[in-house]
Amino acid sequence: MIVALTGAAGHLGAALLQEFTKRNIEVKALIRGNDTRCCSGLPIEIIKGDLHQPEALQRLMQDCDVVIHCAALISVNGDPKGLVHKTNVEGTQQVVDNAIQCRVKRFIQISSIHAFKQQPSQEVLDERREHVDEKAFAYDRSKLAGQKIALAANSNMEVLVLHPTSIIGPYDFKPSLMGQVIIDMYKGRLPFIFDGGFDFCDCRDVAHAIANATTMGEPGQSYLLAGKWHSLKQLAQFLSVASLKKIKPVALPKIAARLGLPVVTLLGTIQKKEPLYTIEALEALFTGNRFISSEKAKSALGYTNRPFEETIQDTFQWFTNNGYLDRN
Repeated sequence: MIVALTGAAGHLGAALLQEFTKRNIEVKALIRGNDTRCCSGLPIEIIKGDLHQPEALQRLMQDCDVVIHCAALISVNGDPKGLVHKTNVEGTQQVVDNAIQCRVKRFIQISSIHAFKQQPSQEVLDERREHVDEKAFAYDRSKLAGQKIALAANSNMEVLVLHPTSIIGPYDFKPSLMGQVIIDMYKGRLPFIFDGGFDFCDCRDVAHAIANATTMGEPGQSYLLAGKWHSLKQLAQFLSVASLKKIKPVALPKIAARLGLPVVTLLGTIQKKEPLYTIEALEALFTGNRFISSEKAKSALGYTNRPFEETIQDTFQWFTNNGYLDRN
């Protein structure tokens, strides 16, 4: 079996390269730009290009049995330049079209928990939950649109859609948004956090399930890959244990976050930077569902969850070993 992987340089992509290497499965990886650290020391064929270059996609998928579409643009600040839609929707259409042309047998679309409505947040959320509507944030709508494009091709190839929650773990080269939060917490750059949290899943557990999905799972179906909900305060506590360092940021309530929103938005505009936090980030933090079920994925894909403390310990160790915690 030969696997084509988009988004290989991202956090989940890097974890997938590790997983497939362990399984001795041949991988062709699409990488935009010159950052190839995810492939260092691994027997990976690198294809340079992006989602909007059909010739690169053809080289990527030629002779491949499975395509795993991980590439996406994550945003918690709308889509002011249209790049979220261009990447997550138009880019997915390009990947699907080229996969069909290359006669790929199975296509695995990596969507997101945010394609589903989170409310009511105190009731179990599974694959039967209603999808977001046109009133949802741009990123959420784009992930739903991308998976619809993929599933529409299920008559041409076997299409499965997988929905991870908030991914953390090692192999976070860039690093990701949550990886940066962990780094900033350790370095004392976050004296204040908010009294909310996320459903966290380990990138290695997600990668294991995705790799299983190359031969397991039912075409045309969606599978949720969740972990367990933890507050940012709990994250800091686990990081304190892992680092043997007292990390105790003050947890501010939702009202404080909302009152400060206009100020951080204005500062971001003045400084021409991404704001410290946005209404989208606050919604995910405070109103995200706390009871997400992965029973379907556990049964069909052999999905498992390791303890959260193990994830934090391994993530901290990986950042330490790779010099991220020594940098300013």
